[in-house]
Amino acid sequence: GAIVVGPKLSGDPFYPQDLDLLMTLANQAGVAVKNAQLYAQVLLAHEHLNNIVSTIESGVVAVDATGQVSLFNRAAEQLMGLAAERVRNQPLSVLPECVGDMLSETITGGGAKTQPEVQLSDGTTTRPIICTTSPLHDQAGAVLGAVAVFSDLTPLKALEVERQRAERLAYFEMLASGIAHEIKNPLVAVKTFAQLLPRRRGDDRFVAEFGRVVTHEIAKMERLLDRLRALSRPGERPRHLIDLRSPIGDAIEAMRPVFAEKSAVLSAAMGQSPCTILGDHSELEQLFLNLLMNAHEVTAPGGMVRVEVATSADRAIVAVVDTGPGVPPELLERVFEPFFSTKERGSGLGLAICASIAQTHGARIKATNRDAGGAVFTVDFPVAVTATIPVSA
Repeated sequence: GAIVVGPKLSGDPFYPQDLDLLMTLANQAGVAVKNAQLYAQVLLAHEHLNNIVSTIESGVVAVDATGQVSLFNRAAEQLMGLAAERVRNQPLSVLPECVGDMLSETITGGGAKTQPEVQLSDGTTTRPIICTTSPLHDQAGAVLGAVAVFSDLTPLKALEVERQRAERLAYFEMLASGIAHEIKNPLVAVKTFAQLLPRRRGDDRFVAEFGRVVTHEIAKMERLLDRLRALSRPGERPRHLIDLRSPIGDAIEAMRPVFAEKSAVLSAAMGQSPCTILGDHSELEQLFLNLLMNAHEVTAPGGMVRVEVATSADRAIVAVVDTGPGVPPELLERVFEPFFSTKERGSGLGLAICASIAQTHGARIKATNRDAGGAVFTVDFPVAVTATIPVSA
């Protein structure tokens, strides 16, 4: 900018002090113009921020260091059922307790906080929200206040319910298809012999073969039903404090003759210290029998299977390591599905039962491949910290 000055009315010349005065005036005018520009920019930025805050779907509440509400956006109004004009410049006590307490603790402690799910009431309905609070600092690091951002989880909950419903439907469709397939094969054999029986009733050899086939196929269906029962109704027994090494050891001893027939080696490293969990001995023995049988079926004669137990302060991890061909990487996530099998003659229920038993014991089960070849089935148990408890159906 520039300041243009005409001649003095008195006709006197300009003296140095006059120029100094003009320079001072020009500097002050420049500062005033600059401040006006900065103020306009601040107003524009403030308006822009308010527009953003007012249009986002998450609730936003800010308070100053004294706990007075300084910002309360439109989503906060809707979620809390409070009008912004009645909340601004009011103390934290006007806010719902779940949000107000978090803001108060953030101002006092100076640290961010997150509640993955709390219940927020607007006076008529209660909805789940996720809430995060963060402190606001000045350049020196002093706490100026705090801000809370919270979102309604109701739509996500609804989507989760729909996802679970779709998964259950897909699961039952797969289960029904698998059961139909497994039962159809024995029934075809029985039906074929039954159709021939009237014409060959006097054939003693045929009648004997008919009896053998029918008995064999019915036994297969009974085994299928027993496995389905084990899959659908685990966890009905009471849980007790047990040493996890005990059911593992019983499963190993039961499988040793089976491995010996195949000239395969079955070994274990279970450590010397007790590995106490809350569980049922027979169910856990069944879990490890199934894992060992699976390892036996994929291990070639002369191969090795090893059971390893590792413990920490709060976890007990059991690994069944085999030297078989491993599992195709794209199928690792599916091996625990009912009726899914990578073996030609597998029922696809053994590992599904393992997963079901593990789940009822609060354990995580997974399958991985070894770089050196073979697969590793790992069951990760929580270490027990409580006494005997019953488990309902």
